[in-house]
Amino acid sequence: MNGFRNRLGQFMQGRYGADETAYMLTALYLILVVVNVFAHSWTLHLVSMAVFAVTMFRSLSKNIPKRSSENQWVLAHTEKLRGSIAKAKKRYEQSEDYAFKKCPNCKRTLRLPRVKGKHNTKCPACGERFAVNIRWGREK
Repeated sequence: MNGFRNRLGQFMQGRYGADETAYMLTALYLILVVVNVFAHSWTLHLVSMAVFAVTMFRSLSKNIPKRSSENQWVLAHTEKLRGSIAKAKKRYEQSEDYAFKKCPNCKRTLRLPRVKGKHNTKCPACGERFAVNIRWGREK
């Protein structure tokens, strides 16, 4: 086993390897494969195989500056999407302790302690006072 690891390390030396773009492409590939389990589409199968081939090509490439610039381009163009995914993940992690409600005036999302019942609150952005109803959470 150790010999195989050494040979693999020697093979990968000087190659680009995995980056954020490779991780995104791998996730896309897995999503396409799962969807195709239900869809049974040759087109979807070919698209998923193309995504896999591009991922492998990028990971095994020796043209490191080109792959790095491609990665920077992808990161720049997916910044908004990655930010919204991170925001949703953070909200989900905090959903046990906090409720998220929108201000009816300025539409800003407020993070409120999750205490069950009706409450009055004030938006820190616009100063609007409004009532919120938190349906589940800690009792008062």
